[in-house]
Amino acid sequence: MKRFLKERLDLAQALSNNVLGASYADVVLIITAVLSACAAIRWPGTGIDKRRFIELLVTYSPSEFRTLWVSVPALINAGFISESDTQYASGNSTRVFHDEEIDLSIEKAKATYPELSDKQLKKHCYASLIYEWLRCGYAHEYCPHECVTQVPATREKARVSYIGRLMGGEIKRMVSFHLDYLLDLADLHVSILPRTSCSLPVVWWIDGG
Repeated sequence: MKRFLKERLDLAQALSNNVLGASYADVVLIITAVLSACAAIRWPGTGIDKRRFIELLVTYSPSEFRTLWVSVPALINAGFISESDTQYASGNSTRVFHDEEIDLSIEKAKATYPELSDKQLKKHCYASLIYEWLRCGYAHEYCPHECVTQVPATREKARVSYIGRLMGGEIKRMVSFHLDYLLDLADLHVSILPRTSCSLPVVWWIDGG
């Protein structure tokens, strides 16, 4: 299975290298399917796809992948915080940001926005957004969440980048999960795929406190 999944990522990489007719959607669908397979192999069962997908990313991803980081623009789009409470304030409303410049670790997000619940913050961390906005969007409808754009907002190396887009009379913060980041993340999880299944967590991370 590990070899099969690695071959799927090789295919995704090839498609991302300007293969005629291939799109961001095609590549991301393969990548997120591979991640979903890794989670299912680790924790077999039914009715737990979301829980185990997110658990895989938050529990077994090294810190440099920042799967536990919270997307500040996603919180803005959801109406949980105001732009005035972020780096978009003070004349930066049209600025392009990437992850390191605006997003926060979940611990820092809790300290910065104490009015938000753990559930609200967890729902907007990278691991959850990759599942909800990419995995579910492309697997069920072959399109992403309305706040996802396939075009990176910056050419700088980044995990995530953001650009503003006028929608319905207001600016929405569009997010792009960079393909290099997603490919590296999936490659990591294929490389550490266990030989046998693991016991289910007593409490899944997404359900905890």
